[in-house]
Amino acid sequence: MPYKIKTVVGGYKVAKKSEPTKTYSKKPMTLKKAKAQKKAIEISESMMKRLKKHSKMHGGMGSSHMRSMKKFIKMGDSFSLAHQKSS
Repeated sequence: MPYKIKTVVGGYKVAKKSEPTKTYSKKPMTLKKAKAQKKAIEISESMMKRLKKHSKMHGGMGSSHMRSMKKFIKMGDSFSLAHQKSS
């Protein structure tokens, strides 16, 4: 889903292009922080799509393999490294 950085009073906020009034922060932030937040949101969304697709091979998102993969990814590991650790 595409996101955009919009200018607000006092700085910038990240919003969905389809819902420009819904932002991902309460307070305005610097442009550098807004770019970092946008990147984090996009990465997390694409990673969840990949995890859901992968979960079909392992019995769904509730399986122990998938729960441990999610845990490792949240700690900062890549998809492949999380898969190796949870096998």
